[in-house]
Amino acid sequence: MSLQRIREQRGLTRRELAQRSGINFRSIQDYEQGHKRLSSAGGETLLRLASALGCQIEELLWEATDAESSELLPENDIAIETLLAQSFYCEKYQTYGRWLVGDGRICIYFVYDGIPHHIPFRAIITERLLVWLKQAAVLLMEAALDEIEFGRRWAV
Repeated sequence: MSLQRIREQRGLTRRELAQRSGINFRSIQDYEQGHKRLSSAGGETLLRLASALGCQIEELLWEATDAESSELLPENDIAIETLLAQSFYCEKYQTYGRWLVGDGRICIYFVYDGIPHHIPFRAIITERLLVWLKQAAVLLMEAALDEIEFGRRWAV
């Protein structure tokens, strides 16, 4: 969900959010209008905005994942809260991940070397399949991290 949507859901103006968060009004305007990428903001900025809005940082970053996420399938038979409560661990890279759901879309979310990553995840999700889907999510994380590390090794 985008910063603007969350702010509007909370019934705040940009000025009110600026006052509550201590973030410059112009910066908030730039993030909402796409002149600056919220996913490139510093951790302190994200924490201040999330605290002022009463949401998680991941919710603020959702706008960056809209194009990179898969739609939730109508066949899914799991409570969103149950899905969001799940986490998984990629042992090879010692990184935790979890599902991120918003605007009817789902992706795998993890942070590696301080950089958030999102991987589209399209599957029929049920409680019975959850154990295997978590394993699939770990494999997708590992493949993405292998690509990142391969790119670093061969970067000129």
